[in-house]
Formats: sequence, C-alpha cells, structure tokens
Amino acid sequence: MRKKIKVFGAAVDASDFPLSIQMKLAYLNQLTQNFGNRSNFIDPYEAFLIHSSILTEQKFIKIGKFPIDSWLTPKPKLEDFHLINQFNFSKFTNDGLLKPISDNLMRYININVLPDIPLMIGVDHSLTGGVLTALSKEYGPENLLVLIFDAHFDGLPANISIDISKYTNDHPNEVNPLVLEYNYSQMEGIEIKNTYTCASFLYNLINTKIIRPENLIIFGCQDYPDERYRALNDPRIVEFVEFYDTIEKNGVKFIPKAETSQMLDRLNQILKDTVKSNFYLSFDVDVGALKEIIASRFRNVLGLDQSTIISAAKIINSIIKTADNKLVGLDVMEIETYLLNKVFPKSGREDQTIEVVDNFLRIFF
Repeated sequence: MRKKIKVFGAAVDASDFPLSIQMKLAYLNQLTQNFGNRSNFIDPYEAFLIHSSILTEQKFIKIGKFPIDSWLTPKPKLEDFHLINQFNFSKFTNDGLLKPISDNLMRYININVLPDIPLMIGVDHSLTGGVLTALSKEYGPENLLVLIFDAHFDGLPANISIDISKYTNDHPNEVNPLVLEYNYSQMEGIEIKNTYTCASFLYNLINTKIIRPENLIIFGCQDYPDERYRALNDPRIVEFVEFYDTIEKNGVKFIPKAETSQMLDRLNQILKDTVKSNFYLSFDVDVGALKEIIASRFRNVLGLDQSTIISAAKIINSIIKTADNKLVGLDVMEIETYLLNKVFPKSGREDQTIEVVDNFLRIFF
C-alpha cells in the first residue's frame, strides 16, 4: 500500500541570539499597541500552508503542529513577555531541555505519523533527532541513511565550540574559514555543558547509536577544516581538526561547499553503491543562506544557489528510484519566521525560501 506523506509543524525557537530576541520583543511590543497582525502566520508551518504551491496537492496530509510551549515558539504570546530574554534561552539550552522535547517528538511521530512518511517543517534543527530516533527504531539504524543539507556540521560538542569561539574572539582581524552556530563567548562566567542542541545533536545520535556514522552524509557544509585551518598550531584549532578527522574516519561523509561539479561528483561517488537503504533527508535552509534563501536563522555564511541544491536533489532521487531504496522521511528546518517572504526595498531582493523548498520537494514527489 502506498504510504501517505504527513506534514506537520515543529517550531521550537530557543535561540539566544540577541537579534532573534529583539525581533520577538518588537513583535510583542507591536501586539501591546494593537499593531501586530494576528492573522499573519506565526511559524513556518503556517506560512507553508498559506504560500506553498506543492503542499496544496492531496498527497500531502496536514496533521497540524507538534505542541510546544508558546514562549519557545517564533512568535510568543503576550503573556510570555517576561520570559523573552537571553538569560532564559541560554539557560534553557544549557540545561539540556531541548532533548526532552526531541524525545516527545519521537513519541508524536510514533503515534501520529508512522508507518507513513513524516515531513516536518520547523525551526530548531535538534528536533530532527526526534524524528530520526523514531525512524531508527522503525527500520533499524543499519538500514537508515541520513543525508543532511547544511552549512554546518551539527555534531560538535560544546567544549570544542567554546574553544573555537574564544579563538575567533582572540583573532578578530583574521579571515576565519570556520563558521559556528553559537557565540558562546556571550555566556562568559556560565559553565557551558555538553548538552543536546542544534549544534551538537548529531554527535548525540551517533554516540547513542541512533544513527550510524557510515550512514551519515553532510552536503554543503562550510565549517569543514580546510588547509588554512589545518596550518594553525593553536591547541584549540588542533583539537577541532582532530575531532573532525576522527568523525570522518569513523565513517561520516562530508561534501564541503566547493565548485558545483566537484560537489555533485562527490555526491554521486558516495551514493553510487547505495542499495536497500531507507533515505531520510534533512534540509537546513542555511545551506542556501543569502542566495535565494534569506529566511534562515543562521546567516553567517554565503550558501549554495538553488541550482546546485536542486541538482543534488535530482542525483539523490535518481538513486532512490533506480535502486532498491526508498524515502522514509524529510524535514525543512532552521527557518527564520520573521524573514519568510520578506521584501527588502533597498536591495530589491525578496526571500524565496518557500519557492526553493517547493522545488526541492517536487524532485521527490
């Protein structure tokens, strides 16, 4: 029997970035003055339901939203005003409270989605771990191939990220090829724990054997240590490079941003012998940040253009269709709600995130 595609929203947005907090506070201030338009979408899922062309097709079954406390969503309620500050979000993440939410999502998937195909539209990438945990138990980690489009490798322990952040702050004038998801230096004086976050959830999934490193592919990453980085002798950098090398030796396959043909050839090479696998695709929109995609939570890189992303999707789909493989789940994550469909008058640019995602999904459906 043909499986359904069940679409749902999961908009955890616990970022402690000052700009993110400022946007939320500005939104709440507008509500207090009755300037806020409550009829506008309040998270990426609602935006896609309104503006996506492909999700209108009957094959996509919309099942609603995974429940989340309102203060942790992109557009909180007025009664959450007192909670919206950097300390609360930093403490929430540092206390490891994203992991219980991911565990709850696993149960949500088991009850509301499986054995059908989940399509999650959300924000914090750590929630991908909840879906993968459910699918790993359903199919077995040995049979689950995870391919992530992402400008970052979300498998770095916090202690390594902290050291790299400190190195960056110590060398402000250095052209730094490494990009990080969090500036941990803003939490000076607070003990940072190696908790489950959007920057480290893959490390957790590998260590707990939810996914196998040899079955993990990262496409488009820009924090892969290149030769300039490897030439540095600072112990913090050496630790980072050695960690990355160990992860790679254990089987994780990285396809860093490069010339399009080089990236696609590498993807083809990795996938050519893939048979009898269940594919899970995770699309972190920052892989195309500041190109057609502007509505990305992390905009500290210049990402891939749409043509490269779509070309990669076609290669993946051809492998799924021509071998004994199948697609068992997808997600689209790290979407910045406040920038979706936004027009920038000075530059004449317009966010095209939803259009890019629609074109991506059309390759597979």
